[in-house]
Amino acid sequence: MNARTAEPGSIPSAPFDDLDLDNPEDEAEWDRRVMALAAERIAAERVRLERLGIIDAHGKLVSRDLPPDMLPESDTTLEMG
Repeated sequence: MNARTAEPGSIPSAPFDDLDLDNPEDEAEWDRRVMALAAERIAAERVRLERLGIIDAHGKLVSRDLPPDMLPESDTTLEMG
């Protein structure tokens, strides 16, 4: 059985309610589902980071510079209220 795919933009799931985790075959299926889910989440995050311009197509950081609001000379503050 495959990991359930959720609506676009939501978190997919890897259910185990149909498995008997004391059974080695079902435990192996659970491992497969979790790994498939992890791969799906990693791929989605990579696409998001590329879209935001944080990494390039090879997964390398585009820049190591801090954003302007994090520079020491920025007028932003951490103080709340």
